Amino acid sequence: MKLGVGQRALAIAAFGLFTSASATPAAADTASELRELKARLQQLEAQVAKQRAEVKRATNVANAAQAHVSKDGHGHPPPPPVFVSFKNGLFVETEDKAFSFHVGGRVHADGGWQSDPANGDASNVLLRRARLDIAGKAFKYWYYRTQFEFGGSSGAVSAANVRDAWLAFKYPILAKFGLPYERDIVIQLANQLRPLGLEAMSTSNSGITFIERSMMSDAFNTPRRHLGASISTGDHNWGVKTGIYSTSPQDTANRPFNNQLGQYWEVDGRAVYLPIRTEEDLIHIGATGRYYKNNGASSASNDELLVGRGVRNEANALNTRLLGTPDMSCNPGGPFSLAGSRWAANTTLNGQLVQNNCLRSVAAFNLEFVAIHGPFSIQAEYSRSYYSRDSYTSAGLLITPTALTGVPAFQAARLAAGQGLQSSASFDGFYAQAQLFLTGETRITGYTDIEHNINTPYTFSTAPKILNPISKGGYGAWEVAARWSSINLDNGAQGAWSYLPAYGALGLVPGVATPTGLIPATLAANSVGLTGGRVNKITLGLNWYPEKGYRFLFNYGRVLANVAPYNQPWLNSNDTNSFLTRAEVWW
Repeated sequence: MKLGVGQRALAIAAFGLFTSASATPAAADTASELRELKARLQQLEAQVAKQRAEVKRATNVANAAQAHVSKDGHGHPPPPPVFVSFKNGLFVETEDKAFSFHVGGRVHADGGWQSDPANGDASNVLLRRARLDIAGKAFKYWYYRTQFEFGGSSGAVSAANVRDAWLAFKYPILAKFGLPYERDIVIQLANQLRPLGLEAMSTSNSGITFIERSMMSDAFNTPRRHLGASISTGDHNWGVKTGIYSTSPQDTANRPFNNQLGQYWEVDGRAVYLPIRTEEDLIHIGATGRYYKNNGASSASNDELLVGRGVRNEANALNTRLLGTPDMSCNPGGPFSLAGSRWAANTTLNGQLVQNNCLRSVAAFNLEFVAIHGPFSIQAEYSRSYYSRDSYTSAGLLITPTALTGVPAFQAARLAAGQGLQSSASFDGFYAQAQLFLTGETRITGYTDIEHNINTPYTFSTAPKILNPISKGGYGAWEVAARWSSINLDNGAQGAWSYLPAYGALGLVPGVATPTGLIPATLAANSVGLTGGRVNKITLGLNWYPEKGYRFLFNYGRVLANVAPYNQPWLNSNDTNSFLTRAEVWW
């Protein structure tokens, strides 16, 4: 019988060991020699196994090269082997992991019912999201992603449907230049999520617990994606990301008005620290800062200047809006259009579009906290925004007596005063939530750092790992959750409960006389301040995850306190009840 290379090596080693053992004196410790023999044999077996694997790999490469040469006759080296998976969309990756390609998407179908004392009961169903995305890696260090929205309430296809559209470079740049920092630096360009907080930055809607994000996130951090450039780095238990951004495809218009003042821009930064991170426990602490320079933008070109207008009561399927400030750039919009005034809403003045009249800048911060122990977790965030604005008179707005002809005094005062044009204003909001997996899962398995998620690191970017899915004879994962959220968009001299008297003085409440002169009406308008509304809400949730990529959500919500915005006084104390459901799939 002919022995192979590995067999011959083992035979020679065994013979040598046997001969050596025979030569020892009889008094030697036989047990010790046997242990030594066993250890040396194990080492030789490991070496032989390694040699066999190397020979097999070399043989496969040689065979592939020979087949390639015989096929095309050019002698080019064979393409690298690839890994293909259909478990989570289509995923293709080369053996050396230098190139990869993933085609994924998501579909969210929502339905809801609401009891609304002011507007009556309502119900609706819609395709909340239907997205397709393509992501991948090239030449080991280059990353890319494009994502397009086909769903939503409008159904229209335009630039506003673009979500992610970015490229990134991940490389230990500082170490390359000899500096003592060996971790990767990520540089990201084009349309991307701004680092404005944990919930707002969570790229996957499947990674958030409730059907909709909190009112705070919708008011201060929407639209979440903007064109810009960012840089980030981090490790297992800490990370930082900062960037400079400008317009968003999701703005009301495709770009801010093209005038001499230019587009708006902002600088954002986020830092995260995890003092505890194990398989069972996690503590996450984070902070975000933002500086926004408005330049020539108004609400016609930047939705964020209508603070709270996009908040749909954490029930987007029902489209109920209980909040909203006036345009923070002092462009009034609405039904008033005064000839010869810069306040002519959404019209032109001497060939120029309406632009920013008073807003200088915005400064904001956000604090975030998460604590997880096994299947139980709590999460909370607080956010505050400061608006720095110029005070000015009606003359500065070019409102002339001719322009005011025929305009009731209280309306003229409202225009001249700008709905309370104090030089500064601030708004805030928060949410706190708790959740529990009844089936033992933990949110930690859905948490990703910069090593596995360069786009939105240190967030819950995906659903947790399911312990017993339906396909393996289990019941899936079951989760219960509760959230308290609050937002306050009132600011100024009026205080919390002088809303009705102040608006009554402006003739906006039946039975209260309107001031007869422009000056008294202006004083009354100034006393109102900025009134965007205030809402508190509690939400209870039940979630079922039958398989990876599938989830069914059930949410009950109740508005517990409501102070109406300036343009909807009938919404005061309008406590609503809502019930939402969602079926979602992602791949």
